[in-house]
Formats: sequence, C-alpha cells, structure tokens
Amino acid sequence: MALQTSNLRQLNQAMSRWHARLRLQQSIDWLPRGLAAGLFLSLLLAVASRFWPLLDTAAIVITSVLLAVAGVLAALLTVWLWRRAPIKLARRFDLSFGLKERLSTAVELAQGMLRSESPQIVTHQFEDALQSARLVNPAQGMPFQANWREWGVIPLLVLALGLAAWLPNPQDDVLRQRSEVKEAIAQELEELETIRQDVLEDSTLTAEEQAALIETLDEAIETLEQGGVTQEEGVAALDAAEQELRDLSAQFAAQRQEALAQASGQFNGTALDDVAEALAEENPLAAAEALSNLDLSTLSDEELADLASSLQSAADALADSNPDLAESLANAAEAIESGDTEAAQEALDQAAGDLAEAGSGSTQEVDDLADQVSEGQGDLADAGKNQAPQPGQGGMGQVQPGEGQPDGQPDVGPGSGGAGRGEFEGETQGGQAGEQMPTDNGPGDGGEVPYDDIYDPQRVGGEGGEQVDIPGDPGAGMPTGVEGNFAENPAGESSVPYNQVYGDYEGAVNEALESGYVPLGLRDVIRQYFSRLEPEN
Repeated sequence: MALQTSNLRQLNQAMSRWHARLRLQQSIDWLPRGLAAGLFLSLLLAVASRFWPLLDTAAIVITSVLLAVAGVLAALLTVWLWRRAPIKLARRFDLSFGLKERLSTAVELAQGMLRSESPQIVTHQFEDALQSARLVNPAQGMPFQANWREWGVIPLLVLALGLAAWLPNPQDDVLRQRSEVKEAIAQELEELETIRQDVLEDSTLTAEEQAALIETLDEAIETLEQGGVTQEEGVAALDAAEQELRDLSAQFAAQRQEALAQASGQFNGTALDDVAEALAEENPLAAAEALSNLDLSTLSDEELADLASSLQSAADALADSNPDLAESLANAAEAIESGDTEAAQEALDQAAGDLAEAGSGSTQEVDDLADQVSEGQGDLADAGKNQAPQPGQGGMGQVQPGEGQPDGQPDVGPGSGGAGRGEFEGETQGGQAGEQMPTDNGPGDGGEVPYDDIYDPQRVGGEGGEQVDIPGDPGAGMPTGVEGNFAENPAGESSVPYNQVYGDYEGAVNEALESGYVPLGLRDVIRQYFSRLEPEN
C-alpha cells in the first residue's frame, strides 16, 4: 500500500509539471487570439465613431490600448484559471507522449473508477505508468510553437486601426462642440449657484423678494442639472430666468412705489411737503428732485426737529419694503438730531438717489442679476458656435432660411443675441451686418418718432406686372379709380409703415413654428424675440 501511495504521488508530480507546460503552450496559442479580439473591437469602435459621435481620436487611441491589454489578460487568465479534471489531463498526456493509456488507467484505478481484483496488479500498473513517465520528453511531446498565421493578423489590425485614427474624423467637431457645451452648462450652473448665494446674502432685499428670486433661480438650476440637457434647452431656461428676473424687478419697483405713496403722509406739515405731494402722486422722480433741493441751513430748529421726526417715521415705515432708502432716511434723521447738518445733507442726497432709483421702473440690484444671467445665456449660446453642425442641422442657435424662417428676415436665436439682448446679427434695416438696430426712441431721444417706411414686395405693381381686373360696374362711361396728383414712382416700388407689415412677418414666423422645422428648444426664444418687435412695444 505504501508503494502504491509513493508511485501515485510521483505520477501526480509529473502530471503537475506537464500541466504547467501545457498552460504555457496554450498561452502562446491564445495570446494572439486575445490581442486580435481586443484590436478588432477597437477597430469596430473606431469605424463606428466616424459615423456617430462616440469617441474622439485621442479617446479611441486610449481605448484601443486598453482593449488590447484586456484581450491579452482575458486570454491568459482563461488559460491559467481554467480547472481541468485529472482524468482529462491523463488522457491528453497519453496522446501527447504516446503512453498508451497508462496514465489514464492509473488515474482511474486511483479514483476507484476501475475495479481491481488484486492489489498486486494495481501496484504493477502504477510502477509501469511511473516508469513510462520517467522516459517522457515534454519538449518533444508538447513543443512551444507559435501559430504565425494568427500572429500575422495582428499587424493588419494595427495598421487598419492606425489608419482609422490618423484620418480626419468628421465627428471630432461634434464631440468637441458637445464638450464645450457641457463645460459651458457646468460653468453656468456654478454661476447660478453664486448668484443664488448673493441673493440670500443681499440685505437690501426683503424676505419676500428673496424668496421670489430664489424660486426663479432654482427653476433654471434644476433645468441645467438634468442629464442630457441640450444647448437650446439651457439657453431657453436662462432666457426664461432672465425675463422672470426683469419682471420681478418691475414688480418690486411697483411695490416700493406703493409703499412710498403710503409713507408720504409722514412728511406732511414739514419742510418736505413737496416730497409728500410727489410721493402721493406716485412720482418718485419729482420727490427725489424736491428732496435733493432741500436746504437744511434755511430751516429753524423747530423745523429741523419736525423734519428729523418725520424722517425717522418714514424710515420705520419703509424698513421692510425699501431697506436702502430707510437707512438713508434714518441716517439723515440721526444727523439732524446730532446737529451735523453737513452729514444730514449728504444722507438726504443719498435718499434722493434711492428715490430716483425707485422711480426708474425697476430694481437695480435685481436688474444686475438679470444682466448676469443674460451674459451667461450668451456664453452658453456661443459654446461650440464655431464648430461644424451635425448633418441635417443648421447653425447652432439660428433658424436657417427655408426652415420655417422667412428668407431675408434677421436670424433669431441664442446664437444671434436675439434672446434677452434686444439686437440681432445679420443685415438689419438701416444698418450693416453686426450692427445694433438704431431706434432713436430711447430716453432723451426726443420721444416717439414715426415708423420708417420699408419696401414691401407683396404689393401689386411694377412694370410688366400681371393685369388685374376689378369686378363690378363703376358706372357707365366712368373711369375706375380716383383722379388726382400723385407722386412720381418711376422705380415701381411701394413703401408702407413698419407696423402695417409686421403682421405678415409674424404670421410667417408662427406658421414656421407650427410646421415643426424649428427645434423645440428655440421656439419660445423666437416667440419672445418677435414679441419685442411688436409695434405696441
């Protein structure tokens, strides 16, 4: 029995050595296969990336190296970690070394797979198998030979992969644009978070004003934080936030004017009667002028005392609605009470400035926030603007002629600055490309001016035009039309006021928006743009 055990242990040791050599032999066989598999997958990915924006050239190279290494590791791990039954190894070695089933018979006897009538027969069988195993030359039975046909595929795959990576990839521009847009969205998110924090720390805003502003900013932040948000959707979200902020600015200004009108009674019977009257009429600008014209040096001590009391009362009344103005009025009251006329005069001048701001129709601090959002909107719209668009799409942020936009009309969209900027690129009436449309109708420009006449090609006329017959009988022998002196028009052109043809343009735009040629993310932007061009505005 001890002899059988010793012989069996020596057989197992021999088989272990052969098994290691078998794994080395199979590693040589499977190494090119794993490498070829990794390179082939890389080639498929490189080719697919030329039709779809999957990976840029640099990413393809890195991915190819990783896939090649992964293929080699997968092949080697499979060879070395694959578990093989002893009986299968014995049968393989019998064939490789010509042992005529000596090893497989010994293993079957050791594992009880064969019945033995005599222990002596088993002993002799183990001795015969061991003696044959000692005569085996593993290098001859299992030589290390590389399959050069399989290795020959590797250079071809590397060459094809290198060619795919070297040739210009049309999808690189698309990927670069996406990367820039993604980076721009992340930057605008960070900017919105900063603006939100500034609102929370702004002591000049009331709690209600802060809550309304935070709600608007949170809506924009939530949109930009969504996965897969497009550039158009981001620009539309920022445009909506900007418009909401400007609406809130006007709303806050109106509320402050209302609070000023309610607080105007505090100045009745004092040197600020003119201020009280102007505030009661909701005219903060006139109140500011009257306050700045007040000369404290002409007032008696009793008048100064009444003035200080009224200023303090007004400051208390305005503390919630207009903290800046309330602080200026309180400082003026305190300076008057302490006898510092010069400081009181400076505080009143500051209060006059706050009153003038209240009469501007908006809230400056909120307008500043809207300007920051508008600037971010422009930056996001310009992200990737110089890159080539995807096939079948127009320029980023613009509506191309023939795609729902009347030919000859100004480009509308984030890329043209039409959203929230009040200007557009392209040719404009009365200006060259890239210039802002002059209005000559702003503050200090002399008030309203007539609409400029523009050429309308839809009017019937012109030399060689179609004959048009007017139905009906104007009267026997009477000419059709009205006689009179008319201005000469040799060019055959007609001009009509802008407000008369705006409806035609608006109708064409609405028809284009409903036709489906305009991306969804730009429709609201286009509507807002043309709403600002309405003659009533």
